[in-house]
Amino acid sequence: MFLILNFLAFLAGFFRPSITTIKTGPSDPVSGIEQNGALVNNATLVQALGAIATNGSPAFGNWSQTLIPAIAAATYTGAALVGGLIRRFSPGAAFTDCTDTATNIIASIPGAKVNQTFPVFIANLGSGLETLAAGTGVTIAGTASIGSAQCRLYLGSVTGSAAVTMTNVFAFNLGTGGTNVSGL
Repeated sequence: MFLILNFLAFLAGFFRPSITTIKTGPSDPVSGIEQNGALVNNATLVQALGAIATNGSPAFGNWSQTLIPAIAAATYTGAALVGGLIRRFSPGAAFTDCTDTATNIIASIPGAKVNQTFPVFIANLGSGLETLAAGTGVTIAGTASIGSAQCRLYLGSVTGSAAVTMTNVFAFNLGTGGTNVSGL
């Protein structure tokens, strides 16, 4: 009988059915913090892994292209700008397109940080001169005109929590008949 009672006491002490948390000091441990080798609860692990997955993904590592038809004016969405390649057919005459707001552009970049950059190629596939206008919070540095049959590379840069600068890097012709616009 004594042996059975000792065995039951051993099981009760080993499994500790009445203890719910491990306490190392006079007060309860901070929620979500490992205490003496105890595991962090599952929700905290899932949240941490989700944050790593979101912030570990590239901002523009997967290129995508946006095709804009020959309409009078268009607004380039944040996703299109971050995607890196915009192909624009012109309506024949000179036209002006606008970027999305800086807030929407930044929202399209996973884990965006100040000074983060992204390249944007804008190709004018028509015969009219394209002018790129800045949306709210966006600054265009350098040449904002894209000639017919010309492609221009801009380097987008997150300059603040609601500010983006699109800097002209260079332009090149897309075959014969292209018109170079003054500037880089």
